[in-house]
Amino acid sequence: MFVAGSASAQTMYDKVIVDLPYAVTINNTTLQPGHYVIRQLETPGQDSKVLQIFGDNGMKLEATAMTIATLDNNTPERTDIVLHHFGNDYFFDKIWIQGKNYGYEFPLPPSVKAREKERMTEYTVAAKYEPREQTQVAESAPPPAPAPAPEPAPAPEAAAPAPTPAPAPAPAPETNTMPTTADGWGLEVVAGIILAAAGLMVRRTVTNS
Repeated sequence: MFVAGSASAQTMYDKVIVDLPYAVTINNTTLQPGHYVIRQLETPGQDSKVLQIFGDNGMKLEATAMTIATLDNNTPERTDIVLHHFGNDYFFDKIWIQGKNYGYEFPLPPSVKAREKERMTEYTVAAKYEPREQTQVAESAPPPAPAPAPEPAPAPEAAAPAPTPAPAPAPAPETNTMPTTADGWGLEVVAGIILAAAGLMVRRTVTNS
């Protein structure tokens, strides 16, 4: 048996929580007023500029946006989301991260740029920043070697066939023998015939005389 071990490395990703007071459009999606969680997409280099916006307490992905890195020489003291304001419509502009000199800028769609005459004062929404950790497996011990397969059990020997019973002896043929009493009766009949013949001969001789 081998016990697999691993060393973990922690990577920090940006996470912003905000309550939007107005409907805000991002790409072709309109986010209704409410509670949202904005997360930086996890990548191996930790430098992703893709943001994912989740609703339903961070459970439902509502929109994904590609942003542009932006810098602020004055490190922000709080996390803010800046919204473009055109007429009655609002669009994401920038996200500034508390304690960091960088932020995320959302490109303005061409269709919105054409409404420059409708541009009004930007609107800033206070948000909450939470660094998010990701645990990644850096190293791991080799997996345990597979246990050898059990040898197959020998096939059971075939049982020897039962010996064939010897055939029963054939009955002796019946003989038409006369019983002992029958033999004596036959002799008596022959003797009677002889005596009768002799008596006839004697009778004829007396008669002729």
